[in-house]
Amino acid sequence: MHPLFKPQNWKFSRESLPLLGRKVLIFIGLTAFLIFISSPSLQAETVESPVKIFPLPASPFDVQVENANKVWFTLPTANKIGSLEILSASTPEQYLYTFYTPPTPNSEPYRLAIDEHNVWFTQRQGNRIGRLSKESGSIVEYEIPTPNSEPTGIDIAPNGYVWFVQNKGNKIASLIPANGTIQEINVGYGNANLDRIDATASSIVWVTAPGINYLLGYRPAFNDIVTVSVVDNRPGGGPGTVSGLAVTSTGVPWISTKNLPKLAVYMYGTLATWLWYSYPWTTAELTDIDLWIDSNQTFLWALDGANREVVQIDATTTRVVQRIGLGREISILASLDFEPTTQIIWVSDVGASALYALQPPYHLAIYLPVIAR
Repeated sequence: MHPLFKPQNWKFSRESLPLLGRKVLIFIGLTAFLIFISSPSLQAETVESPVKIFPLPASPFDVQVENANKVWFTLPTANKIGSLEILSASTPEQYLYTFYTPPTPNSEPYRLAIDEHNVWFTQRQGNRIGRLSKESGSIVEYEIPTPNSEPTGIDIAPNGYVWFVQNKGNKIASLIPANGTIQEINVGYGNANLDRIDATASSIVWVTAPGINYLLGYRPAFNDIVTVSVVDNRPGGGPGTVSGLAVTSTGVPWISTKNLPKLAVYMYGTLATWLWYSYPWTTAELTDIDLWIDSNQTFLWALDGANREVVQIDATTTRVVQRIGLGREISILASLDFEPTTQIIWVSDVGASALYALQPPYHLAIYLPVIAR
C-alpha cells in the first residue's frame, strides 16, 4: 500500500478523536492499485482501478449508503458516528468528514439504518438506540427496557418503524419514532446471539440467530415467529452459522454462512425450502452480503474477509461475475453496502481503519463457473 494511505499521515489518531467533535476534514481523494482475479486458473494481474481509500481516525465497523454522494459509518471504539460526503468528484476531488458523539460515554455505536431525516444506530454497550438528525446533527437516545441487552442489527421497515435485535437479550424489538415507544418480542431461545435484521418486506422481519443456527422471521400481522433451521441437507452438507443477510422486497431472504462458506436462498412461501450454493473457495469467510436487482437480473455482492475480496455473483445463473481484491495483511473487512445509482461498493476495514469505494468498471466482466447447487 502506498504510504500516503496510512491513517497516521492525516494527523489524527484514536486518542485525539474526542477533540474533533463535529469538526470536519477535507482532503483529496486517493486512487489505489488492486489485484483482480479474472480467470479459472486464478492467475492474478495488477490493473489500475478507480478504487479509493479513505483513512479514518479509528476502526469503522458498519457502513451504510445514504445517497450517491454520502455514506455513514460507525466507529465503535471511539464512540462516534461519522459521515463521508463527496464535495467534488472532478479534479481535484474533495471529500468531507463529519463526526458525531452520542451523549452516553463508551456506548459503542455498532450498526446503522438510515431514513429520510435521521440516522438510527445501535449502541451495543450503551444499551440504547440512537437517533441522529441529519439536519441539526443532534442525537437523541432511547434506553432499551431489557438491561445489558447488547443491541446489534438495526433496520427500518416500510412503515417507518425501527427494528433491532438484542444479542444478549434474545429479543427482537421495534421502536416507534413518533413517540419513542419500544416493544420487545422474546424469540423463545436462549443464547441465540441475534446479530442481523432485515425489515425490507412489510410482511416479515428476518433475523439471524447464529448461536443456534436458525433464521427467524417475525410476522407483525400474526405476532408470531417463523423458525427456519439453517441446514444444508445435501450430501456432505450440514448446519451453517449465518453471517450475512439480505432480503428482497417480497420477503425472500438470502444468507451467507461463515464456518462452511456457502450462500443460500430460502424460498419463503409455498415451497418453504432452502436452495444452497456451495462457495468455490473453501478458505472464504463470508462476513456480509448485499442484493442488487437490476431490471430482471439479480446480483449478489459477497464480502470475503479471509481472502480480502468482494465477489459479485449472478443470482440467476449462480456464477461468479468478478472478484475484486482489496486491503492488506492487517485488514479485517467487516461490512459492505452497494449504491445502485453510481454502482459504487463501499467496504469498511476494521484492521486498516479505512473505508474503500469500489467504482465501476471494476474490471472486464469474465464469468467463472464456480457455484453448484
